[in-house]
Amino acid sequence: MSSGAKNEEQVFLPITKSIPIVDDKNNQIKIGSSVSIKYNQNGHISQIDDNGLHNILVLTGYAIDESTGELVPTFDPCDYVKGILISGSILGGQHFEIKGIPSNKLYIIRKKDVPETITFSLPIKINQQGTGIYQVDLEKKVTSFESLDEGDARTIVDNVLAKIYKLDDEQKKKEQKEKDLKEKLIEDVAEIFNYYSIKS
Repeated sequence: MSSGAKNEEQVFLPITKSIPIVDDKNNQIKIGSSVSIKYNQNGHISQIDDNGLHNILVLTGYAIDESTGELVPTFDPCDYVKGILISGSILGGQHFEIKGIPSNKLYIIRKKDVPETITFSLPIKINQQGTGIYQVDLEKKVTSFESLDEGDARTIVDNVLAKIYKLDDEQKKKEQKEKDLKEKLIEDVAEIFNYYSIKS
């Protein structure tokens, strides 16, 4: 069981080809036009070690609007969004908290040190036209992942994951080891995008 992650507030950060903007000074990430997240650098459920990135969460029944950064409930199990759970909170954009879901009820890739139950916030966009009825226009929504080439994977590692997980600091301490780790992460991120990838 993870020691630090369970007591931290977690946020679902979708992994997409639309690279988020990272504000190093304030530990903030902006995705699309609506979602901003303030992240901590410890206590993440999704973890990185010498073997790569662990605990990547796959949410079914959602698509992502990359223009706003918000997730859209589609109620279609064939739609899915992959992401990481990081310690932090949503500052901007609509969100709700998914409480106390048993980890064995979630689809997690490369499971390692997962708490028994997981609570996290999700940036969500709902177009509601009546009680219990949701109208979702998927024409401009990203409902699947395309393969990443090495350049895209490297950008994600350098611009996002390295900031969240303090890889730059570690590289200074253990330069060669971290160089190898970063290369492994590049391969890992590309594999995550290819894993059971659905072509739209």
